[in-house]
Amino acid sequence: MYENEKIKQRLNTFINVSRNITSNTSLTKLVQEIIEAVIESIDKADAGFFLIWNEEMEYLEIEGAYNFKEEMYLQNKLLAGEGISGSVFEEGCSKMIHTAEKIKEAMGNMRNQTLHYYLESTVHAAIPISCMSVPLIHQNKKIGVLTIDNFKNDGFFSDEDLAFLEAIGHQIAISIVNARAFQEKEKQTKELETILSLHNELNHVALKGDGTFSLVKKLAEKFGGSILYFDSLYRLKTSYPPSEDHHFYIKEWLKKNAKKLSIPRLLDIYKKEEWVGQAIGVMSSFGTIGFLVVIEQEKELDLIGELAFKHAASIMAIEQMKQQEQMKHQLTEKEELLKDILKNNFTQEVQRALKRYGISIEDKCIFIGIERLMNDEVLESFSSIENQVKRVFQDRFLTICFPGRDMVYVMLTSKDSILDREEELKTRSERLQRYYHPNLIYIGRPVDSLRQADISFKDVQIMPDFLVEQGKNSSKVIGFREIGYRRYLNDVSDDDATAFVMIFLEGIVQANKNDWLKTLTAYLQTDKNAVKTAEEMHLHPNTVYYRIQQIEEKLNINLDSLEDCMNVKIALDLYQLKHL
Repeated sequence: MYENEKIKQRLNTFINVSRNITSNTSLTKLVQEIIEAVIESIDKADAGFFLIWNEEMEYLEIEGAYNFKEEMYLQNKLLAGEGISGSVFEEGCSKMIHTAEKIKEAMGNMRNQTLHYYLESTVHAAIPISCMSVPLIHQNKKIGVLTIDNFKNDGFFSDEDLAFLEAIGHQIAISIVNARAFQEKEKQTKELETILSLHNELNHVALKGDGTFSLVKKLAEKFGGSILYFDSLYRLKTSYPPSEDHHFYIKEWLKKNAKKLSIPRLLDIYKKEEWVGQAIGVMSSFGTIGFLVVIEQEKELDLIGELAFKHAASIMAIEQMKQQEQMKHQLTEKEELLKDILKNNFTQEVQRALKRYGISIEDKCIFIGIERLMNDEVLESFSSIENQVKRVFQDRFLTICFPGRDMVYVMLTSKDSILDREEELKTRSERLQRYYHPNLIYIGRPVDSLRQADISFKDVQIMPDFLVEQGKNSSKVIGFREIGYRRYLNDVSDDDATAFVMIFLEGIVQANKNDWLKTLTAYLQTDKNAVKTAEEMHLHPNTVYYRIQQIEEKLNINLDSLEDCMNVKIALDLYQLKHL
């Protein structure tokens, strides 16, 4: 609840800053209101200052501050590269520094007089314990720096605090440009009023919480043409009005120009020599999180349109952050629901949660697991997999997807028996796997009710342990039958497993004959085919025959005996599974 309130407060701060911008002609009053609003939105913040770059004099001067002595800070002028704020301005990159010692070290290149003015101007007369500083950049032009300090609050600023400061920094830069234009050019009054009106409309849409589509629709209504929003994986998420023109080309163009779009500016899209439209990256502290594109308009956006588009991209970044927080909350709820199901903890609350999916405790169910790649972005990959699962299964099964560390677990339920639908499940899983072709899919056994769901879930959970040599398994969809008896080896205690291994493999393990172990494993995996074993191990077949003979003598076994062969195979499986 606290997190939701914090997000709401920050969104309101973002929008209020935008509203205040064009209502004041005094830049000093403007930046003072901004810095106070920002500090109120960050828990640990208790001071800060706003520096504007003086192009004529080539230094940063403090335009507004909070909890600093005005008579002192007005005398302070920072050169580019001087101190924390000066280096942030010069490098154009945000900084977050913790502990007074590290902050003092970062301020080590300040001129004596500048450092003296700074220390004399602080209310607390000390070095802060935590500091954040972000550059204010508009159209590749550095305008100033916003620096926020924590002198007395416990703890340090977080990555989330910096993300908020960076997100609002883009809008502040635009706002300053607007304010300067308002002050310097009265002839632009009408244009600025138009910008304000559009910003307020976009702000209103964002406050209503109608999502990305409503923002896209509002932009399309104002500028004509078709507005498209692509996510960070270049997938079209929404468009208005719906249009199929150029979609594939734009997707490929975005991939090629992603680096250029990491700077918040409009870029023209050309197909050969034909002008198609314009695009801008939607940025957060984590990098590019999406792309806003306008196509089919009659002409390029003018200054008003460009500023509005940048403002929309900033709002969309906040909107995406809010949606991600909501999704994280939903994933947490699903994780808790899965725990309750597996523990047979079917309270009234749990049953109500299941009912929202149309599922009851008595339904037949089965679990499948879909591996996630190590480089998958958790929220994006889960949402994508969840949507695809519904497309593949929802006409025959009710589905719930649960997040896991290494895979997404899918619970499929039905009022009817699932026992006789094994082939159908595998066929549908293969269809799903073709969409996520690098990922393996595991299918557990069907059970008669949710009260037995933990059995099917455990099947899926332990399958990867028995299939570590995936190159030897041509199938990308692995069913419960394929691990057979190995399923139950997981329940063997470590002590019992060690005892069993030592009984049947002691002669090899104790002698540390790794080449024998590898040869024996490969020999059994190829159904005792020495020629295939030799090919896989890059050996001569005679070498394999000789090693197998040595192994049989050392272990006092006959691999032509079904009982000896099975005991040795189980011992090898336990040896690998338990990492003995």
